[in-house]
This record gives sequence, C-alpha cells and structure tokens, in this order.
Amino acid sequence: MGKLIRMDLYRMLKSKTFLFCLMLAFVLALGNAPFGRLMYTLAHSLSPEINESFASEVSLSSILIDPFPVISLMLVLLSLCYFFYADVENGYIKNIAGQMPMKGFTVLSEFVASIVHNLIFVAAGIIGNLIGTLLVQRLIVDSNVPDSIRVLVLRLLLVQSLCALLLLVVSTFRSKSAGMILSVLFGLGLTPLIYIGINEILKPIFGETVDISRIMPDTVMWENPLDTAKALAVAIVAGGICLLPAIRIFDHKDVK
Repeated sequence: MGKLIRMDLYRMLKSKTFLFCLMLAFVLALGNAPFGRLMYTLAHSLSPEINESFASEVSLSSILIDPFPVISLMLVLLSLCYFFYADVENGYIKNIAGQMPMKGFTVLSEFVASIVHNLIFVAAGIIGNLIGTLLVQRLIVDSNVPDSIRVLVLRLLLVQSLCALLLLVVSTFRSKSAGMILSVLFGLGLTPLIYIGINEILKPIFGETVDISRIMPDTVMWENPLDTAKALAVAIVAGGICLLPAIRIFDHKDVK
C-alpha cells in the first residue's frame, strides 16, 4: 500500500495538469490584493466622490481562512479530476490493480494522495496571497489567528469530502466529464441553484423548511461562523458515504 501511495504521489507531482493548475492558483492568489487595489484606484479616478478608502492593512487571520482565493477551489478539483482519471485514460490501471490484494486499494491510495495535493494548493494560495498583500497593504497579526487555523483545518476536511465524491464519480464510475462538471459547480459556488430545485422536490415529503444546502460540504465550508461539530459531522458523513462505496464498488468490478 505504501508503494502504491508513493507511486500515485510521484505521478501526481509530475502531472502537467497539476503543475499548470498549481501555478495558476498561485498567480491568482498573488494578484488578488494588487488587483483589488487597482480596481479601487480606477473606480476612484472615474468617480472622485467615492468616499470609501482602500484598506491600508489586512489581518493574517483573514488570509488563513481563505486558502482558495478567486477560482482556486475549482482549479484544485479540476486537477484532481484529471489525476483520478489518469490511470484509466492511460490504460495502466489493470496492471496496477492486478498487483494489489484488493483492487479498491488503488482508490484509497488516490484519496490519500489527494490530501497531499490539497495541502500543496493551500500552501500556494496562502503564500501567494501573503506576498500579494504585502505589496500593497500592511499585514497585522491579530488575535483571531488561532481560530482561523481551526476554520482552515475544517475547510480542508470538507474539501476532502468533495474529493471523495469526485473519486466515486471519476475513478470508480469512470466519468471524467461528470467529474469536471462537478468541479466547476463546486468551485464556482453554483450548486445552491441546484439545491433549490432539489428542495422544491423534497418539500411535499419533508415540509416547507427542508434545505439540503445546510448539510452539504460545499456550502457548509463557507458558513460564518463555522461550527466545529457541524463541519466535522458533515465532512465525515459525506466523505464516508462517497469513499466507502467507491472502494467497494471498484473492488468488485472488472478493471479494463
């Protein structure tokens, strides 16, 4: 199992898609604060009557709780989508799975590799955002840093539950296109529109107050304040519902 994880990490880190998405995520994070400053300057030059001023300082906690600035979350999920499908697309999944006592270990290995993948993207997002912020603003270390680290960890766990869903769709059911659609929807925050439609279908059964978005990881992760118990429960349940079937189904299906 250890060798399989190391192999997955190697091919992930060497992937051109991974490197491209990581570089783009870093550049977007780096330009986040300078772009905001530029937009303010342009707006003020066109409308001098605007009284709002561009903040001269920003807190470290506000950067830590937002590890995926701009569209970085979509880039993370798209990179994983390509990674999960690579062994099927390149035709060597049968050789890999055949060497394992359980074919499902290949799915578990990819999930473990996705944890490292996401940590790298988080580091790139935070470092890029920090550098970009220091170019145009003064950084202050505030008292909310410990709580922001708590929120950061919870959001990472919720992202892992989304990865489990992608793994089920892309690797187990072998649908790269469906995985890419989900990546865009989750990454751009478009799923609430879908949840509204599902709520309308469920209302005759569960009543007018039904709202599935309250228990979906992609919406829970952006709640403010983020409740620790709720976030953990959603991440564990949603991740387990997707990861365990992904492993079991893959283990009992023919690998081609």
